[in-house]
Amino acid sequence: MNAQQAVEWISAARFAPFLDAADGHHERAVELYEWHARLAGACFETLHHFEVLVRNSIDAELGRFQPDRPLRDTWLMDFNVLQPEGIKQVIIAVERLERGQEPGRGRVVAGLSFGFWPGLFGRHYEEIWRHRLRNAFPGAAMKKDLSEPMKLIQRFRNRIAHHDCLLGQPVVERYADMRRIAGWVDPAAEAWLTSRSQIDELLAAKP
Repeated sequence: MNAQQAVEWISAARFAPFLDAADGHHERAVELYEWHARLAGACFETLHHFEVLVRNSIDAELGRFQPDRPLRDTWLMDFNVLQPEGIKQVIIAVERLERGQEPGRGRVVAGLSFGFWPGLFGRHYEEIWRHRLRNAFPGAAMKKDLSEPMKLIQRFRNRIAHHDCLLGQPVVERYADMRRIAGWVDPAAEAWLTSRSQIDELLAAKP
């Protein structure tokens, strides 16, 4: 990829941070850009495992002894569990699913945006945390241990999902947050997530 191709294929604005980091050396900037894409892919893979783990742990606790359908009989439509904003997000997730058969709890949980989950650790969910939600994270001491890291992980996930530049971003810190929270769900889950991640390997191989 030559300089003209970089501008046409990537755009000058997007390529600029890599060119700056490479002190204006085009070939090194391309190498850095390609490495960055592999790192972003590795981060998204780890986020994939993390998100599925967290949402399943939460659903297993809040949905204990509940049916898959009808949805109105589950925690996802229970105003004693979720705040109105949370219910609204559930309805949006339902509307995004295919028309036809009424979606079950499992499909809706999988269809919720990542932003739904950090919201469960906000100040309005103190009672739910004390009586139920804390059981989904037996290794966590307090709700605040999850509230801020989950928000930061959400922002990090959004950057990756929109292919934003990660140069200068706290990749190491967000990866540590994901491992720590996974360990609060189950230490074995943290070990598995870490063993499947390529983030450390790629960070060590940065051009």
